[in-house]
Amino acid sequence: MDNKKIKRIVIFGVVIIFVLTAFWGLGSRPLGNHEAYVGVSARNMLESGDWIVPMFNGNVRINKTPLSYWLVAITTKAAGKTNEFLVRLPSAAMAVLSAIAVFYFVYERLGFGTGAIAAILWSSSLGYIKYSHTGRPEMGLACFVTIAMLSFYSGIKSENRRKQILYMVIFWASFGLAMLAKGPAPLPLIMPAIFIYFVIYKQWKYIPKLLPIAGVILFLLIVLPWPIAVAAKYPQAINIWNLEFLHRAEGQYAAGSKPFYYYFKVMFVYFLPFSVLIPFAAAAPFYKIWEERRDAIVYYWLWFFAGVIIMSLCGGKRQHYILPMMPAMAAMAGIIFNDMIFVRKAYERKFSAILSTAHTVVFALWVIGFVFALPGLGDIADDENSINRDFALKAAAAAGEKEVIAYCEVDQSFIYYFGKDVPEICDIDELYGLYEKGFGIAAEDEYIELLVKDGRFRLAFFGRDESRAFFMKNQISE
Repeated sequence: MDNKKIKRIVIFGVVIIFVLTAFWGLGSRPLGNHEAYVGVSARNMLESGDWIVPMFNGNVRINKTPLSYWLVAITTKAAGKTNEFLVRLPSAAMAVLSAIAVFYFVYERLGFGTGAIAAILWSSSLGYIKYSHTGRPEMGLACFVTIAMLSFYSGIKSENRRKQILYMVIFWASFGLAMLAKGPAPLPLIMPAIFIYFVIYKQWKYIPKLLPIAGVILFLLIVLPWPIAVAAKYPQAINIWNLEFLHRAEGQYAAGSKPFYYYFKVMFVYFLPFSVLIPFAAAAPFYKIWEERRDAIVYYWLWFFAGVIIMSLCGGKRQHYILPMMPAMAAMAGIIFNDMIFVRKAYERKFSAILSTAHTVVFALWVIGFVFALPGLGDIADDENSINRDFALKAAAAAGEKEVIAYCEVDQSFIYYFGKDVPEICDIDELYGLYEKGFGIAAEDEYIELLVKDGRFRLAFFGRDESRAFFMKNQISE
């Protein structure tokens, strides 16, 4: 069998892995609250025709940039319906696109085997699987940051001017789309690593070739229209963005209590089952044994660790903030693993054979477990999202055409599954007035007890875990 046929078979197998790990069991689990923000906001865009100012449960939802809402709105409009699969479809598609980018760009710079291995490591890692299966915007951000960083490196290394221009256009466009996916996070995830790389290798001569004027104009044309349009319609947007972005970074908003080294633990979790390769990747730039590959390793290393350190300095820390750096770790690990399997120059033959064989076995078990376990996760009886979905659907059936009000608070996923807005009211007398008019009342946790103690509200039924309850006149209590 010639090399071309072998390559085609490998490409086919690698693509199957991309698609399998991104799409398998995609619609099997109920939506969580963060996914519901996306699903409901997209649904409201289609119903209202306003694609500029997202709305959630009657309130403006501009805390996040809108790309995930737009993509879900497009998919649901094309399908003529909405469900868990369609809300998550853009994330799965972005995951596959990110894996293709890793395969293509690493292959171009470092060879076919390295590109294939790097893409497999990324597309079968826990971070990839987890966030390809959620409707949240994290995978969109990771995808476009990945394309931006990889295309930039290929651009500065290409000796063909046409290719260089193409890659720089891809870089600036991907940078802009990353900002729309979850801005302004791409700024600290992209710019510091590139700047440090230029400082180390003194690549300032390349700046005129990076489309510094045309590229910036393209970037601004992608990024600026939405915030300008929102600010024109909703002047309070500036204050919301200041709270959401600057205060979050300073730790004044949603700070949590996570230490500086938080992400240095998370990266081992998100790169499962290949986490043992992380220390090898961390040390790789400091060994000359890599020769011509060392430059690429340094670039990927800066992409990963500059991002991790900057995120570690921020006050507000969340696990998923590290996701856009994980493809860089996969690229470094791909170089190392390719050496262990095929080249065997950097590591001893016996050590390489043991480690590569162990990882092959672990990978096979990981895939088998993934294929059989993931679809069944939606059947877990005590899963909070499943309980909330069932409660919302039961409330919708009980209410029929009548409106439903929430006492003080309601889960976001309840609003998604209920199918329309559920206003929140904390004044119990105002609530009773609407109840007397036939409105249904949804309540959670301590608010259930308050309504029961009040004595004026008839309990219709509890949710499965009894932490949710529905009140409505002329309904028989269950």
